[in-house]
Amino acid sequence: MLSAKSLIASIPETFTKDLHFISGQIHDSGKESFLIGGSVRDLILGKNPHEYDLATSMQPEEVKRKFKRVIETGIQHGTVTVMLGDNAYEITTYRKDIDYTDGRRPDKIEFGASLSEDMKRRDFTMNAIALDLISERLIDENNGIEDIENKIIRTIGNPLERFGEDGLRPIRAIRFQSTLGFTIEPETYKAIFKTRHITEKISRERFHDELNKILISNNPFIGLRELYKNQIFELFTKVKINLKSEEFNLQPIGKLLVAPLGLRLAYLLDWLLEDNDKLQLAEQILKDFRYSKTNTKDALFYLELFKENYQTKNTDLTEIRKFLSKVIAYSGNRRMDSTLAGILSYLEILSDKEFFLDFQNTVLQILESKDALILKELAVNGNQIMAKFPLLDKRKMGLILHDVLNKVLEQPDENQEEKIYKLIEQMI
Repeated sequence: MLSAKSLIASIPETFTKDLHFISGQIHDSGKESFLIGGSVRDLILGKNPHEYDLATSMQPEEVKRKFKRVIETGIQHGTVTVMLGDNAYEITTYRKDIDYTDGRRPDKIEFGASLSEDMKRRDFTMNAIALDLISERLIDENNGIEDIENKIIRTIGNPLERFGEDGLRPIRAIRFQSTLGFTIEPETYKAIFKTRHITEKISRERFHDELNKILISNNPFIGLRELYKNQIFELFTKVKINLKSEEFNLQPIGKLLVAPLGLRLAYLLDWLLEDNDKLQLAEQILKDFRYSKTNTKDALFYLELFKENYQTKNTDLTEIRKFLSKVIAYSGNRRMDSTLAGILSYLEILSDKEFFLDFQNTVLQILESKDALILKELAVNGNQIMAKFPLLDKRKMGLILHDVLNKVLEQPDENQEEKIYKLIEQMI
């Protein structure tokens, strides 16, 4: 039987002391406070929340005076963050939001609202459940507990109105569907497409953050499919996204490693885009979605490797050496393991088991053999070559070294100083 007492008992001890201290300080001042939002939802689901937010009747300035270490994280909206040791707790004053014209923030905020009014301004029923740590009671005026038990995502009140207030809410609904495995209530779902003109108003950074949360979830296919079906991607990029019917080709994305992020990004882009100019279009989308240079480089690197179609090739030693050469040259030894693991997770879902095991075993054998795979592992370097061939045009050095490396990848035994000099003599 679900009870406030059992929920409170399930909060990790690291946070319990802090939360009781904050609640006690506020209640001793004649005000009230409640744990609210995602933390209560997660506790009901039997999960350990990553953060704990509280709602209170106390004004932001009062909260600042009450606690020693307070950060004004969003004081204009009634939110401050109380620091206790290394733990941070967002505390927001009850409020009413009045009018929305920018599709993201209320035009006016009124403090002094009741808990009931404050809960009605929130997005989904599952996020509008309050837990009183002092009196050990649950307040659920919007049937949020029932929706959590039935795994339903439902807006509080009219979904067109809720989504019309804040264009991020439809994307959050899709994200929760993907991360929680819930179903979006039919009218709420219909409102996602109908309010795309509001969603379009949110910043690309906000969309970027939500997309990342979907990508790293256990079942990203669900969220990505809904972003695609509701034509959300094209709201934030100049690139045309063509409609297609083969959604099943996107399903395996959840079997890819979560890190590096560029791996799943590359898989998504590979599915979204047509073959012509795929790398160029992918780069534009990544720019539009505000991805960092590192994530962009990673995604484009993986995307280019995907084009090689290694899963359709045999386990030819030379081809696999060339594959490993690309991986190490791009990632360096420090990131090589994670980069290689990501690519292998891609090959595993697209290849038959026998091919994948042969490919993986061959990769391990090559790595263990210590064969030269990159330029700096060649038996000679540029300076040695210039000393041996002083009349050689330095501008050709790069091409010569790469030609030598290709020969060594084909025949590892050629990686000997005298043999390399003979190869160069034939080249020049």
